[in-house]
This record gives sequence, C-alpha cells and structure tokens, in this order.
Amino acid sequence: MSAPHQYIALVTSLPHLGELFTRKEVPISEFRLRQRLSMLEADHRKFLRELVEITAWAGVAKYDQDLEVVRRAKQVIDDLKEYPDLQHLVGTRMETRTLIAALRRRRDGQEAAGDIALWGYGRWCAQVKANWSDPAFGLGHFMPWIAEAHRLMQAGDHIAMERLTLTQVFRQLDHYGALHEFDFEAVAIYVLRWVIVERWSRYDETDARNRLEALVAAALEGSNATEAQVQTDFLSTTSPPLEGASS
Repeated sequence: MSAPHQYIALVTSLPHLGELFTRKEVPISEFRLRQRLSMLEADHRKFLRELVEITAWAGVAKYDQDLEVVRRAKQVIDDLKEYPDLQHLVGTRMETRTLIAALRRRRDGQEAAGDIALWGYGRWCAQVKANWSDPAFGLGHFMPWIAEAHRLMQAGDHIAMERLTLTQVFRQLDHYGALHEFDFEAVAIYVLRWVIVERWSRYDETDARNRLEALVAAALEGSNATEAQVQTDFLSTTSPPLEGASS
C-alpha cells in the first residue's frame, strides 16, 4: 500500500475524539491506538515518539532540570525540519510551558525571573522577565488566559487550572489540525489530542468520591486538617501537572 493511501486508511480508522471535557472514556484504547499506529512509516513512528515525549508530562518528567527539557525540545524541533507545522506546534507548546513555569515560580516566592534562559523558551522570555510583577507578564491584552491562570494558581484551584491549561493546548492542536487531513501531521496531532483526552478521563467519579470520603473522615475524626490541605493531598494522587516536572 502506498504511503498516501496508507495514511488515508489510518486516519479514517481513528474514531472522533469529541470536544475536550465531554467524554468520561476515550473512544479508543491505548492498545488499539498503538495497533493502528503500526501503519506509520518507521521514521514517522520515531518522530511521533519524540513529539509525545516532549509535549506530555510523562515524557518530560524524566528530566531533572528545565534546561534539559528546553534542549530536548530544540532537538525535536530540528528533527522535524520537514514538518514546519509540527515544529511550530512544539514551539508554541514550549512557550505555554514557560508561561506556566513562570506563574509557578512567582507563586512560590521567586521575586524575579532570574536567568530565564536556564528554564524558559521562546518569544515571551524577555517580556516575562521585564514584567515579572504583572499578573499576566504584560501579555494579558492578547493572552487573557494568563491572568486567569494567575488567579487560579493563587487560589490553589488546581483542577480549574488544569482545565484552563488543557483548553489552551487543545486550541493550539485545533489550529494546526485544521491544516491537515490525511498525512503524518494529521496523525501526530490526533495522537497529541488523544493524550489530553485520556489524561482528563482519569479525573473520574472515583476520584471525586475519594476526595469526599477523605473530607468526611477528617471531619468525623475532629482533624485540624482544612479542606484545602485535604484537597492538596488528594490532588497529589492524581496525574501531575501537564506542563513539566519542575515548573
């Protein structure tokens, strides 16, 4: 089967993922998805592994330093030189990661950006450094989600923060996904969407029930633990933040 027909068959075999936050279960299991992806050319399988590694939390979690993540992202972007839209997608994702990292660093008491080249990536590094005290780093006029992320982070609303971050990433994928239909890029963007849908599906009713039971138990035992403390404990048992291990 020639590559064009092969990729048409692959794309049409992938079920629609639906809108973000609308499904309790992913429409295709990881096992089935891996089976379908065996139709990819060998080079494309390699590129896809790199894409998932540098854009998913589980991939970057193995790096101890943000600088290592930045270096790896640059390597992946270089490897994708034949696929400019995927290069832009990785770059945009890394810029989002940098903004989230800046918000976390500021929340944790860092008074200035410091040497942002050691942990940041992309177009907004100088802007972030120059406007460190501004809630949205001076970018709120065209990226209003940053100010909202600042508010949620300060409030400790981790799940709302997760929803906001995943929404931004999904919008990035939608933008580039609209440019491709039956090619490698279309498959890669589908997989990156699948990773996010699968991630959110793990915030299920069992998690909510466990949190409620923990709160009730704390109240019955006369514990001094506040709801916020119990919530923090609960969240530590769910999947870690999307945008990097140390950000």
